[in-house]
Amino acid sequence: MKVLLIGGSEDVARTISIMLEVRWPELNLVHTSEPRESLELICREQPDLVMLHRDSLSMNCVDLISQIRGFADVPLIVLGQSNDVVDEVEALEMGADDWITRSCMPMEFIAKVNALLRRCPPRSNDNVEHFLNGELSINYAAHKVHASGKPVKLTPIEYKILCQLAKNRGTVVSHANLLHSVWGPNYEVDPEFLKKYIHRLRSKVEADPADPQIIITERGVGYIFIPPSNSTS
Repeated sequence: MKVLLIGGSEDVARTISIMLEVRWPELNLVHTSEPRESLELICREQPDLVMLHRDSLSMNCVDLISQIRGFADVPLIVLGQSNDVVDEVEALEMGADDWITRSCMPMEFIAKVNALLRRCPPRSNDNVEHFLNGELSINYAAHKVHASGKPVKLTPIEYKILCQLAKNRGTVVSHANLLHSVWGPNYEVDPEFLKKYIHRLRSKVEADPADPQIIITERGVGYIFIPPSNSTS
């Protein structure tokens, strides 16, 4: 099992690793203290479980949960120092699967992790959508994109924008919807800021970025993903 721990000291990482290895001897724990690096790690490492060490994060825990949930459905646990009901409810409502206090006993900790993994079915590599007669494909399970059979290297932000548009294909996704789903609910609506990311995304997935056929601008409103009628999923 591969676990990504976001936040916390090296001592915390070692303690968690020791506890989990009792149940999962083959454990591979990846640790980062940088929340923004964690988005790249989720895409690259494909962890089976993500843990957020809430009290040591350099950014708001709820905002980070929102960003992760914008592109990944990986099981997610928040590690808190106390039973703060308000913080716990907020984290769960934003997409965390569980809240575990650091004071719980090791066997309870293992049991809670195991219970969450049982509730979350394994991700399937068959969760793929193909567009443009196979010229563009998005593998949501592996977080991979291919264009004309070649892998496309997207940043986490570009990937989240593409997925949000593709999952709402055929309908206009407003500037506010995109900004809030990708950067978080408190992000100020700034169409010009979003335009820069759309430009970069088009340069990677469009055959002719100057004449986009996939990501179309609805002036003053947002963007729409338009696959041809013979696309399959």
